[in-house]
Amino acid sequence: MKETKGVSTPMESFYLKLEEDDLLHNNEKYRQAVGALLYISTITRPDITTAVGILCRYVEKPRQKDWNAVKRVLRYLKETQGVNLKLSAAGNLKLTGYADADWAGDSQDRKSTSGYVFKIGESSISWSSRKQVSVALSSTEAEYVSTAYASQEIIWLKQLMDDLGKPLTQPTVIYS
Repeated sequence: MKETKGVSTPMESFYLKLEEDDLLHNNEKYRQAVGALLYISTITRPDITTAVGILCRYVEKPRQKDWNAVKRVLRYLKETQGVNLKLSAAGNLKLTGYADADWAGDSQDRKSTSGYVFKIGESSISWSSRKQVSVALSSTEAEYVSTAYASQEIIWLKQLMDDLGKPLTQPTVIYS
């Protein structure tokens, strides 16, 4: 992958599960690559979290299309290797959240995917992207579930800040 060209997005905008006729014969490299990407997305790269979450769904029976999607994420990382998280000790300690959901984004089981990012000041400190456990009957319900996940994270983050001796007294705004 050293000689490949980079890409500007980690995943194609439309990613459907096809029939299982193009399964990879050996999924060991796929599992290793997805595991490494999962580690990277959890620690330092929130921009690939959703793409990696989708790729994790196919670890048991990956297809050639899934392997190509893994390589696309790697090409994206190559293109954006200068992108870093900015953690600043200066500035305000205002906690702000952003939450979103797709509606029935998984074409197989019609479950939605929720995601959120939390920032203290200008620094991103917590993020997640995961499939919802139940099928939402509307886009509004999917958004409510996403906001509920984000609210759980707010409670944890506020307790963490209290434990660190920096209590957050202002209400937290979640943009959904």
